[in-house]
Amino acid sequence: MTEYTFVMNPAAAKGAAQRTLVEVERLLPGLGATYEVIRTQCTGHATQIARASESRNVVAVGGDGTVNEVANGIMGSRKTLGVIPTGSGNDFVKSVGIPRRLQSCIDILRALNVRRIDAGMVRVGNFDNGSTIYASQRYFVNGVGIGFDASVAQRVSEISYLRGTLLYLVAVLQILGKFKVPEFRISADGYSTTGKRLLIAAGNGKSAGGGFYLTPEATVDDGRLDVCMIQDVSVLTILGLIPKVLSGKRLEHKAVSYLRTASLQVESNDLFKVHADGEVVGRDVNGVQLGVEPGAILMIGPRGGPPNDK
Repeated sequence: MTEYTFVMNPAAAKGAAQRTLVEVERLLPGLGATYEVIRTQCTGHATQIARASESRNVVAVGGDGTVNEVANGIMGSRKTLGVIPTGSGNDFVKSVGIPRRLQSCIDILRALNVRRIDAGMVRVGNFDNGSTIYASQRYFVNGVGIGFDASVAQRVSEISYLRGTLLYLVAVLQILGKFKVPEFRISADGYSTTGKRLLIAAGNGKSAGGGFYLTPEATVDDGRLDVCMIQDVSVLTILGLIPKVLSGKRLEHKAVSYLRTASLQVESNDLFKVHADGEVVGRDVNGVQLGVEPGAILMIGPRGGPPNDK
């Protein structure tokens, strides 16, 4: 039985990860352990590989979407998640202290310092005869976006000529002015409100969209989701908020509100999009349920833990 299975996504970073994967494979003998390398071939394949793997440690080599798929594949098992970030956004690693330098990632995997992190849960659905019919439950590790940022995630998947933070910024600018802001009914632990919201971002991690810190105070092991909600504001106001969101500090503005909760339900009479870890999981839905399974994922991380987003 191999000790590590490396689930490599050659399509990560719009295909630019191909060169990085070659370098990763060159470094793998330095693990001093048995391993296998399997490249994904389509969406969902990483989940299948992770679920079928007999290795104790399953390492996602790709972006946040690859990490999401591997995490879903190991849920309910004793397998441990490892990460080597090679994607466009790489937001999740900012919250768990995984560096971008490949040799440092190999060193962390070899040290096998294991910690527990929370798994978020998301279900999306649509009204039918007065009640919402929800799809099967899916797990996420970094965050869920409802509304504007999910529409941005959809646009990101369609842009092939950019990578990194610039990719997300261009997608934001292309969606601005076109987005119809839904009116939401929002309920959480001891909290409820109704009104138009440009976006609702629920973070297990602190960053999304390649470096947009909508939930900068979130931690991955507190059994809660940090939720940032932004009201319907002008395009000019949004443009003014972007530099603040990129700064990594809590966004302070009269149109912005926060809460910390173990569960969240969002409904609307309007249709909207939902992303989980940057991948769109609902395109024309009007209901979302979120929850947390505390400490559900075993993960290999640096000794001492986060923060470290270098």
